[in-house]
Amino acid sequence: MIPACMAARGNRVVRICTIIIAACLLLLAPTAGIAAGRKALPSAGHVLAAGQTQNELKTFLFGLVPKFAAPTDPQEWTKETERLRRRVLDEVILRGVPKSWMTESPRVVWGEMVAGEGYIIRKLRYEAVPGLWVGGLLYEPIHLKGKVPAVLNVNGHVGKPGMTVDYKQARCINLVKRGMLALSLEWIGMGQLGGDGYAHRDQAYLDLCGQAGVSVFYLELKRGLDVLCSQKAADLERVAVTGLSGGGWQTIVISSLDTRVKLAAPNAGYIGFGPRIEYPGDTGDLEQNASDLVSVADYVRLTAMLAPRPALLIYNAKDDCCFPAARALESVYKPVAPVYQLLGAAGRFAYHVNEDPGTHNYLKDNREAFYQFLNRQFVPNDKWIDEDIPVNNEIRSSEVLAVSYPPDNANFYTLAGEMMKSLPARKRPRGDGTAIQRWRDETRSALRNIVKPEPDLAVDPNPARMTTFTERVQRVTGSARRLSLRGKWTLPLVEFVPADSTPDVTTLILADRGLDDVRDVVAEALDRGERVMVVDLLFTGECMPTDRAAWSFAQMIATAGRRPLGIEVGQLGAVADWIHQVQHGKPLRVVAKGRVAGLAALVSAALDPRSFDRLELRDMDGSLKEFLAKRVRYDNAPSAFCFGLLEVADVPELIELAKPTKVEFFAATAQSDAKR
Repeated sequence: MIPACMAARGNRVVRICTIIIAACLLLLAPTAGIAAGRKALPSAGHVLAAGQTQNELKTFLFGLVPKFAAPTDPQEWTKETERLRRRVLDEVILRGVPKSWMTESPRVVWGEMVAGEGYIIRKLRYEAVPGLWVGGLLYEPIHLKGKVPAVLNVNGHVGKPGMTVDYKQARCINLVKRGMLALSLEWIGMGQLGGDGYAHRDQAYLDLCGQAGVSVFYLELKRGLDVLCSQKAADLERVAVTGLSGGGWQTIVISSLDTRVKLAAPNAGYIGFGPRIEYPGDTGDLEQNASDLVSVADYVRLTAMLAPRPALLIYNAKDDCCFPAARALESVYKPVAPVYQLLGAAGRFAYHVNEDPGTHNYLKDNREAFYQFLNRQFVPNDKWIDEDIPVNNEIRSSEVLAVSYPPDNANFYTLAGEMMKSLPARKRPRGDGTAIQRWRDETRSALRNIVKPEPDLAVDPNPARMTTFTERVQRVTGSARRLSLRGKWTLPLVEFVPADSTPDVTTLILADRGLDDVRDVVAEALDRGERVMVVDLLFTGECMPTDRAAWSFAQMIATAGRRPLGIEVGQLGAVADWIHQVQHGKPLRVVAKGRVAGLAALVSAALDPRSFDRLELRDMDGSLKEFLAKRVRYDNAPSAFCFGLLEVADVPELIELAKPTKVEFFAATAQSDAKR
């Protein structure tokens, strides 16, 4: 329709078509931006240089990349490995996990059997955490003699096929035809566990409650390993784990943290922190960037913790997903190889690069590399079968291999909902006096430890004005500045001052979507004769990354031990201090619109109650628990899902901590018909 229209003769037709196209683009562009998890930049004149926030985010994160130096003392490294393993479990993976989740052995329900050629497939489900059942398929040789190797097979983001994806079936059948046990596990969010409440980033609801969302993935793996190791025929000295992509991530996590695993073969599952920052495809999902993980032990250290146990790192030369061989070998294999040499186990650490097809795969070449490595570590040489056995006629449909699940199976929604019932843990005492003041002091201290406000931020004096900025509201032309905060962060600030007046009050406005979304709020303040400043904090307005969604950077900030909310709070505090210095003690009123800006402003007021005289919250939830009730996604407000925030304080508690600042909630304001 458009080509025909554009080809028509006559200026009038061309003008009509141009208007239609422009209107369609205006309607579609914002929607596409939101769906991708990032907000489009405001149509108001840009203050920041192109890619400014993107570059500053990378610089900030590169400053947090841990350095790995190969150990020189075998005994000291063994002690360090044990210490790191305990720290990762206590401080990251199992942080906040209820004791009721830490049972010694999982409940297992065995289902029907499927007959194969020389083997059987036993269906099962096991309870990973209370109420959450995960399916599995145990491939078992018909004629078992003595103890045999046992392999835990995990899969990645394969969507609907889940654990029944064809290449995984082929690997399990090959293993069982070699006389081994092969347990194939489902992964949360895939296959039959692909419904509502199982999306990986929904673990953020648990993080908000102070319980590590990654614990669900880890306990799913641990309980699956429990099932495999409990089989009578399983040789506990010959237990292996392998998987592709997210399965490769699962492999390194369970293998580094559980020494029952005697051999690990991750396939394109992870990389060092530096490449995750530089290359969007390498960043990974939320569970792969668990809060504080990198600050304790990054993936290079987790790999080194495998030594001296056998490990085969499989990568793909032209990987079209993530972690291509060249980057991964430089990032992980080379730094860790000296550790194996130090421990006298150089022959147990190897890599394989797939060239054909070289894409993200666990096909014949990669499978054969795994079989060869497994054989040389676990199997007498007279029984080696290195070649992939053709089994295409034995691949079964997902329907045939379906596992029975209870209708009320738990998910991230129900697990988080149960936790939220008792939160926050610090209840405000009744009455006033000493008890309430002690509660304020203790809760504010706990809040500071949770949010981790970015320290030492201050606005550099004499910020440069942008002379080309010409945006107008209420016939007042705004003046724009780039505020530099110690050279770490640059924030756009636009100031509007009523003509022929010397305002006594300054209103500072921050909004998730920037200036274009608060022109009406600016106009209201100008009508009252106030000076108005509009600033964008990290992940709002102009301060958005450009090569990937905000949530992707947010999770990297958190895994490095900092908090996106803490950066926003630090930025706002620096701006407020600067305004107080410029305005010489005149009242400062803050208006925040949206969840991200609103929570940053409220937490700032709670931590420093006298920084604002008044705080207005617009389009802000009255409770953090509404995030779950309204299904607010981590993608759309990542900084608001600050680890453990709800455990310490909900919105009512934050308002109490903000006193004497007056905090008011305002409903969304309709846009005026007048052009502003």
